[in-house]
Amino acid sequence: MKKEENKSALMRFMGGVERIGNKLPHPFYLFALLAVVAVVLSVLFNGASVTYEMASSSGGAATTATATVKNLLNRETISYVITNLYKIYFSFSPMMMMGLLTLSIGLCEQVGLFDAVIRKTILGAKPALIFAIVSFIAFQSNMASSAGILGCTTVAASLFASLGYNPWLGIVLAYAAGNAGMFANIFPGQMDVLLVGVTQSVCASLGLDGTSAHVLMNWFFMLPCAVILTIAYTLITTKFTSRFMGPPKDLSLIKIETQEKAENANEGRALRKTAIAAVLFFAILIAACIPKNSFLRSADGALFPASPLMSGILTLMFLFFLVVGLVFGRTVGKIPTWNTLPKLFANSIGTLVNFMVIALPASVFIYLFNESGIPTVLGVTGAQFLKSSGINGFGLLICIALLSTFLNLFMTSGISKWMILAPILIPMFYAIGFSPALTTMAYRIGDASTNAIAPISTDIALVLALLTKYNTDKDKTPGMGTVMAGCLPYAVVTFIIGLLVLAVFWVLKLPLGPGSPLFV
Repeated sequence: MKKEENKSALMRFMGGVERIGNKLPHPFYLFALLAVVAVVLSVLFNGASVTYEMASSSGGAATTATATVKNLLNRETISYVITNLYKIYFSFSPMMMMGLLTLSIGLCEQVGLFDAVIRKTILGAKPALIFAIVSFIAFQSNMASSAGILGCTTVAASLFASLGYNPWLGIVLAYAAGNAGMFANIFPGQMDVLLVGVTQSVCASLGLDGTSAHVLMNWFFMLPCAVILTIAYTLITTKFTSRFMGPPKDLSLIKIETQEKAENANEGRALRKTAIAAVLFFAILIAACIPKNSFLRSADGALFPASPLMSGILTLMFLFFLVVGLVFGRTVGKIPTWNTLPKLFANSIGTLVNFMVIALPASVFIYLFNESGIPTVLGVTGAQFLKSSGINGFGLLICIALLSTFLNLFMTSGISKWMILAPILIPMFYAIGFSPALTTMAYRIGDASTNAIAPISTDIALVLALLTKYNTDKDKTPGMGTVMAGCLPYAVVTFIIGLLVLAVFWVLKLPLGPGSPLFV
């Protein structure tokens, strides 16, 4: 009975988070208000400055820099916004990334491919298995940076809807896991490369050789986290989030047909053809990667973790879904003529309308806030405060994670934050025996855990658009509270598990990666 009461209390708390969050203005007005707040803060704190060591993301020497809060009410900034608003808007990263992928995924939805594949494969599987698979894949999706995370979130929404689950559950699960996976990958990704570049830059200034920081310096830590977090996310989704979100009210509102419909007579043949097309697609892709001078390889011939293959993952996903969608649609008769394809594309892109509206004030706010210099000043001030705090031992690692979490309220770029914090924290902790790999890992835990609930994330606008598109309850309107309430349990558990695993490494003095001990 006590356990049920605790669950009820937790449900009430999360319901309160959602209600309060959704009482905020519509995201369009919220981001517009935040843009005004950024301007006001820039006026109030105009001239406030801090000097710090700025690390290089390419491993070069650190340089001294000064961050100053800039009054945004000046001729230069106002003129730039007026003359370049279209650039600020259309260069907004989620806008650039998701328009393309929405076309081909929408095509697959409309021709019934996802529905057919599910009936033939995972229909009838236990929900826990579905949640585990989606979680694990989402953890790895960030190897392709935000494009991979958002792409996985979009696919999860369609998958859950086709299974008859609440598609909001798929969106929240995939989005939270993709962001938390920044320290739960089984292979190094773009984040590993960029972070190690910053860490190497600071190590060079300390006179340390190149082996002190390398792309696998946190790998031994990340491997068990990938497994442990998959289990944790499955349990959270099964025991809590699925109950909190509830079942879908009316799937017909999002034009997704459930699995009870009669199977198309050509469906079996269409799936066989689609499978052959998928195999051929990957065979061609693999063949294209083999030559050392392949256009999919980096200049030094590498495929992982950074190369055109990884940077172009969004384009490759678009092409894959386009190919399989076309093959399946033509075979089952959903694309009777080639003139049908543009119409299906038009239907797909129409689902981005809500996102495009929200993206306008969001893109302006992000630009103005970064232009003001306020995030950088806050980051440097926080790091300097931590340096003078007098805290020792494992508590310092907890403080690094908490500082990273706090800065996520103002700075969403993990690399930008680390370029500011690394030159302060790494030398400070190196002096008391902490290795650069250990300091970097503590930072990553705080940064990754709360990415999904960072209120000024550029991805929030897209997630809200997906929640709107896949809304099965006509009496409910998704808002910031929906995202925060859904992702908060994952964020808290990720933070706790990350620190617990790090504590195990600390107690047993286990290396964080090949040649990367905890202490120097």
